[in-house]
Amino acid sequence: MRVATAAAAGFTMAALVVGFGPQLIAASGVIGADGVYGETVFTLAIFVPLLVMAIVGGRLTGIATLNLGARPGVTLAQGAAIGLGGLLLAIGYAAIAGTLVRGAGASLSITSLAIGAVVVLIQVAAEEAYFRGWLQPLVATAWGMRIAVPVVALGFALLHVAGGLRGPIELLNLFVGGLVFGLLAARGGGLAGAIGAHLAWNGAEQLGFGLDPNPGIGGYGALVDYDLVGKALWGGSDAGLNASVAMTIGLLSLLVPLVLLSRRRPTQS
Repeated sequence: MRVATAAAAGFTMAALVVGFGPQLIAASGVIGADGVYGETVFTLAIFVPLLVMAIVGGRLTGIATLNLGARPGVTLAQGAAIGLGGLLLAIGYAAIAGTLVRGAGASLSITSLAIGAVVVLIQVAAEEAYFRGWLQPLVATAWGMRIAVPVVALGFALLHVAGGLRGPIELLNLFVGGLVFGLLAARGGGLAGAIGAHLAWNGAEQLGFGLDPNPGIGGYGALVDYDLVGKALWGGSDAGLNASVAMTIGLLSLLVPLVLLSRRRPTQS
Protein backbone atom coordinates (compact mmCIF):
# COMPACT_ATOMS: atom_id res chain seq x y z
CA MET A 1 0.00 0.00 0.00
CA ARG A 2 2.82 2.41 0.78
CA VAL A 3 4.40 1.74 -2.60
CA ALA A 4 1.11 2.30 -4.40
CA THR A 5 0.54 5.55 -2.52
CA ALA A 6 4.05 6.82 -3.20
CA ALA A 7 3.84 5.87 -6.88
CA ALA A 8 0.44 7.54 -7.25
CA ALA A 9 1.81 10.67 -5.59
CA GLY A 10 4.80 10.59 -7.95
CA PHE A 11 2.64 10.38 -11.07
CA THR A 12 0.35 13.11 -9.75
CA MET A 13 3.21 15.50 -9.03
CA ALA A 14 4.71 14.92 -12.47
CA ALA A 15 1.31 15.56 -14.09
CA LEU A 16 0.99 18.84 -12.21
CA VAL A 17 4.44 20.00 -13.31
CA VAL A 18 3.90 19.02 -16.96
CA GLY A 19 0.28 20.18 -17.07
CA PHE A 20 0.47 23.50 -15.28
CA GLY A 21 4.16 24.42 -15.41
CA PRO A 22 4.18 25.65 -19.04
CA GLN A 23 0.97 27.62 -18.50
CA LEU A 24 2.31 29.33 -15.40
CA ILE A 25 5.59 30.19 -17.11
CA ALA A 26 3.85 31.53 -20.20
CA ALA A 27 1.34 33.49 -18.10
CA SER A 28 4.14 35.12 -16.11
CA GLY A 29 5.28 36.98 -19.21
CA VAL A 30 8.84 36.84 -17.95
CA ILE A 31 10.16 34.51 -20.63
CA GLY A 32 8.97 33.20 -23.94
CA ALA A 33 9.71 29.96 -25.74
CA ASP A 34 11.36 31.51 -28.80
CA GLY A 35 15.07 31.67 -29.50
CA VAL A 36 17.96 30.06 -27.65
CA TYR A 37 17.47 31.97 -24.41
CA GLY A 38 13.70 31.58 -24.21
CA GLU A 39 13.71 27.92 -25.19
CA THR A 40 16.49 27.14 -22.72
CA VAL A 41 14.94 28.89 -19.74
CA PHE A 42 11.48 27.55 -20.54
CA THR A 43 12.72 23.95 -20.77
CA LEU A 44 14.89 24.14 -17.66
CA ALA A 45 12.04 25.68 -15.67
CA ILE A 46 10.05 22.50 -16.29
CA PHE A 47 12.64 19.74 -16.13
CA VAL A 48 15.02 20.89 -13.39
CA PRO A 49 12.16 20.79 -10.84
CA LEU A 50 11.23 17.35 -12.18
CA LEU A 51 14.80 16.16 -11.64
CA VAL A 52 14.87 17.57 -8.11
CA MET A 53 11.55 15.90 -7.34
CA ALA A 54 12.93 12.57 -8.57
CA ILE A 55 15.96 12.84 -6.30
CA VAL A 56 13.91 13.88 -3.27
CA GLY A 57 11.30 11.20 -3.96
CA GLY A 58 14.04 8.59 -4.20
CA ARG A 59 15.52 9.64 -0.87
CA LEU A 60 12.13 9.52 0.83
CA THR A 61 11.36 6.03 -0.52
CA GLY A 62 14.84 4.50 -0.30
CA ILE A 63 15.49 4.41 -4.07
CA ALA A 64 18.88 5.32 -5.58
CA THR A 65 17.35 7.53 -8.27
CA LEU A 66 20.58 8.45 -10.06
CA ASN A 67 22.02 4.92 -10.17
CA LEU A 68 23.60 4.49 -13.61
CA GLY A 69 24.23 0.77 -13.25
CA ALA A 70 27.31 -1.33 -13.92
CA ARG A 71 29.76 -0.15 -16.62
CA PRO A 72 27.78 3.04 -17.27
CA GLY A 73 30.04 4.24 -20.08
CA VAL A 74 29.62 1.06 -22.10
CA THR A 75 25.90 0.85 -21.37
CA LEU A 76 25.42 4.50 -22.30
CA ALA A 77 27.14 3.95 -25.65
CA GLN A 78 25.11 0.81 -26.33
CA GLY A 79 21.90 2.65 -25.50
CA ALA A 80 22.88 5.53 -27.78
CA ALA A 81 23.49 3.12 -30.65
CA ILE A 82 20.11 1.50 -30.04
CA GLY A 83 18.26 4.82 -29.92
CA LEU A 84 19.98 6.21 -33.01
CA GLY A 85 19.33 2.98 -34.91
CA GLY A 86 15.62 3.14 -34.13
CA LEU A 87 15.41 6.79 -35.20
CA LEU A 88 17.22 6.12 -38.48
CA LEU A 89 14.83 3.26 -39.22
CA ALA A 90 11.84 5.53 -38.54
CA ILE A 91 13.28 8.23 -40.81
CA GLY A 92 13.94 5.61 -43.48
CA TYR A 93 10.32 4.46 -43.48
CA ALA A 94 9.16 8.10 -43.68
CA ALA A 95 11.47 8.58 -46.68
CA ILE A 96 10.09 5.45 -48.39
CA ALA A 97 6.56 6.80 -47.81
CA GLY A 98 7.58 10.04 -49.54
CA THR A 99 7.12 12.40 -46.60
CA LEU A 100 10.79 13.29 -45.99
CA VAL A 101 11.97 16.42 -47.81
CA ARG A 102 14.77 18.94 -47.40
CA GLY A 103 13.80 22.02 -45.42
CA ALA A 104 14.72 25.64 -45.98
CA GLY A 105 17.60 25.42 -43.51
CA ALA A 106 19.12 28.18 -41.39
CA SER A 107 22.51 29.53 -40.41
CA LEU A 108 24.42 27.01 -38.29
CA SER A 109 25.80 28.05 -34.89
CA ILE A 110 28.00 25.57 -33.06
CA THR A 111 27.42 27.48 -29.82
CA SER A 112 23.65 27.23 -30.01
CA LEU A 113 23.88 23.55 -30.97
CA ALA A 114 26.10 22.90 -27.94
CA ILE A 115 23.65 24.69 -25.67
CA GLY A 116 20.82 22.69 -27.22
CA ALA A 117 22.67 19.43 -26.60
CA VAL A 118 23.08 20.29 -22.91
CA VAL A 119 19.42 21.24 -22.61
CA VAL A 120 18.28 18.02 -24.30
CA LEU A 121 20.55 16.05 -21.95
CA ILE A 122 19.01 17.72 -18.90
CA GLN A 123 15.49 17.12 -20.20
CA VAL A 124 16.20 13.45 -20.95
CA ALA A 125 18.04 12.92 -17.66
CA ALA A 126 15.14 14.43 -15.73
CA GLU A 127 12.54 12.23 -17.44
CA GLU A 128 14.62 9.09 -17.07
CA ALA A 129 15.53 9.83 -13.46
CA TYR A 130 11.89 10.40 -12.59
CA PHE A 131 10.37 7.43 -14.38
CA ARG A 132 13.10 4.80 -14.79
CA GLY A 133 15.32 5.94 -11.92
CA TRP A 134 12.68 6.44 -9.23
CA LEU A 135 9.17 5.23 -10.10
CA GLN A 136 10.12 2.03 -11.95
CA PRO A 137 12.36 0.65 -9.16
CA LEU A 138 9.79 1.84 -6.60
CA VAL A 139 6.96 -0.10 -8.22
CA ALA A 140 9.32 -3.08 -8.70
CA THR A 141 9.92 -3.31 -4.94
CA ALA A 142 6.30 -4.40 -4.53
CA TRP A 143 5.38 -6.12 -7.80
CA GLY A 144 8.62 -6.93 -9.58
CA MET A 145 10.23 -5.40 -12.64
CA ARG A 146 8.05 -7.28 -15.14
CA ILE A 147 5.04 -5.38 -13.79
CA ALA A 148 6.90 -2.14 -13.12
CA VAL A 149 8.17 -1.64 -16.68
CA PRO A 150 4.74 -1.57 -18.42
CA VAL A 151 3.00 0.23 -15.54
CA VAL A 152 5.53 3.07 -15.54
CA ALA A 153 5.60 3.15 -19.35
CA LEU A 154 1.82 3.57 -19.35
CA GLY A 155 2.07 6.32 -16.76
CA PHE A 156 4.82 7.98 -18.82
CA ALA A 157 2.53 8.02 -21.88
CA LEU A 158 -0.59 9.17 -20.03
CA LEU A 159 1.38 11.94 -18.36
CA HIS A 160 1.74 13.61 -21.74
CA VAL A 161 -2.05 13.92 -21.91
CA ALA A 162 -1.65 16.50 -19.14
CA GLY A 163 0.77 18.28 -21.46
CA GLY A 164 -1.85 18.47 -24.20
CA LEU A 165 -1.22 15.37 -26.34
CA ARG A 166 -4.36 13.65 -27.57
CA GLY A 167 -3.43 11.66 -30.68
CA PRO A 168 -3.70 7.86 -30.23
CA ILE A 169 -0.56 7.15 -32.30
CA GLU A 170 1.43 9.69 -30.28
CA LEU A 171 0.32 8.04 -27.04
CA LEU A 172 1.08 4.57 -28.44
CA ASN A 173 4.57 5.70 -29.43
CA LEU A 174 5.17 7.20 -26.00
CA PHE A 175 4.07 3.93 -24.39
CA VAL A 176 6.28 1.78 -26.62
CA GLY A 177 9.17 4.20 -26.10
CA GLY A 178 8.62 3.94 -22.35
CA LEU A 179 8.79 0.15 -22.62
CA VAL A 180 12.08 0.39 -24.53
CA PHE A 181 13.66 2.76 -22.02
CA GLY A 182 12.28 0.74 -19.11
CA LEU A 183 13.73 -2.53 -20.41
CA LEU A 184 17.10 -0.90 -21.05
CA ALA A 185 17.16 0.45 -17.49
CA ALA A 186 16.10 -2.92 -16.06
CA ARG A 187 18.68 -4.90 -18.03
CA GLY A 188 21.47 -2.44 -17.25
CA GLY A 189 20.61 -2.18 -13.57
CA GLY A 190 20.49 1.60 -13.84
CA LEU A 191 19.81 4.62 -16.01
CA ALA A 192 22.79 4.69 -18.38
CA GLY A 193 21.29 2.65 -21.22
CA ALA A 194 17.92 4.38 -21.06
CA ILE A 195 19.53 7.83 -21.01
CA GLY A 196 21.76 6.90 -23.94
CA ALA A 197 18.86 5.69 -26.11
CA HIS A 198 16.56 8.56 -25.17
CA LEU A 199 19.29 11.17 -25.67
CA ALA A 200 20.41 9.79 -29.03
CA TRP A 201 16.85 9.68 -30.36
CA ASN A 202 15.79 13.14 -29.14
CA GLY A 203 19.11 14.82 -29.82
CA ALA A 204 19.50 13.46 -33.35
CA GLU A 205 15.86 14.13 -34.22
CA GLN A 206 15.99 17.75 -33.05
CA LEU A 207 19.60 18.88 -33.44
CA GLY A 208 20.85 16.45 -36.06
CA PHE A 209 18.07 16.20 -38.64
CA GLY A 210 15.92 19.21 -37.72
CA LEU A 211 12.75 17.09 -37.55
CA ASP A 212 11.52 18.58 -34.27
CA PRO A 213 9.64 20.87 -34.56
CA ASN A 214 8.00 20.01 -37.86
CA PRO A 215 8.19 21.85 -40.19
CA GLY A 216 11.21 24.09 -39.66
CA ILE A 217 13.89 23.85 -36.98
CA GLY A 218 14.03 24.83 -33.32
CA GLY A 219 15.81 27.75 -31.72
CA TYR A 220 19.08 25.83 -31.42
CA GLY A 221 19.30 25.01 -35.14
CA ALA A 222 20.30 21.67 -36.63
CA LEU A 223 23.16 20.11 -38.56
CA VAL A 224 20.82 19.47 -41.49
CA ASP A 225 17.21 20.50 -41.99
CA TYR A 226 14.61 17.97 -43.05
CA ASP A 227 10.83 18.33 -42.91
CA LEU A 228 8.03 15.78 -43.01
CA VAL A 229 5.16 16.70 -45.35
CA GLY A 230 2.12 14.95 -46.77
CA LYS A 231 0.60 11.94 -45.03
CA ALA A 232 0.14 12.51 -41.30
CA LEU A 233 0.46 8.77 -40.62
CA TRP A 234 4.01 8.95 -41.97
CA GLY A 235 5.02 12.14 -40.16
CA GLY A 236 3.47 14.88 -42.27
CA SER A 237 1.79 16.74 -39.40
CA ASP A 238 2.82 19.29 -36.78
CA ALA A 239 3.63 16.37 -34.46
CA GLY A 240 6.07 14.93 -37.02
CA LEU A 241 7.50 11.52 -36.27
CA ASN A 242 5.81 11.42 -32.86
CA ALA A 243 2.42 10.87 -34.51
CA SER A 244 3.63 8.52 -37.25
CA VAL A 245 3.58 4.78 -37.82
CA ALA A 246 7.16 5.21 -39.02
CA MET A 247 8.11 5.91 -35.41
CA THR A 248 5.97 3.02 -34.23
CA ILE A 249 7.88 0.65 -36.52
CA GLY A 250 11.21 2.08 -35.40
CA LEU A 251 10.35 1.65 -31.72
CA LEU A 252 8.94 -1.84 -32.19
CA SER A 253 12.16 -2.84 -33.95
CA LEU A 254 13.89 -2.01 -30.67
CA LEU A 255 11.25 -3.39 -28.33
CA VAL A 256 10.86 -6.88 -29.78
CA PRO A 257 14.55 -7.91 -29.41
CA LEU A 258 14.64 -6.43 -25.90
CA VAL A 259 11.56 -8.43 -24.89
CA LEU A 260 13.07 -11.62 -26.32
CA LEU A 261 16.35 -10.98 -24.51
CA SER A 262 14.52 -10.29 -21.24
CA ARG A 263 12.91 -13.72 -21.44
CA ARG A 264 16.31 -15.38 -21.76
CA ARG A 265 17.90 -13.32 -19.03
CA PRO A 266 15.76 -12.27 -16.03
CA THR A 267 15.48 -8.52 -15.56
CA GLN A 268 16.48 -6.82 -12.35
CA SER A 269 13.70 -7.12 -9.79
